Amino acid sequence: MKDMQYFDAILGSRRKRGTALKAVIALLDDIRNAESRSLGNTPENFRASDSFEAGEFAADALDEAIAILADIY
Repeated sequence: MKDMQYFDAILGSRRKRGTALKAVIALLDDIRNAESRSLGNTPENFRASDSFEAGEFAADALDEAIAILADIY
């Protein structure tokens, strides 16, 4: 029963869920910005690497996730 009390206290109303979701979106936005800065600081000769491509994919996926989550509330 304690688990239900926790969820009711933290996520028990639509307003609380919206607030929590905004916090998640802000964190994802910070992560995406850090990834973008990292990509921008990558030397030109490493931009064809698998690691750079993974970073580009991560930034794009984070953009999509943020857009989807922003549409929820």
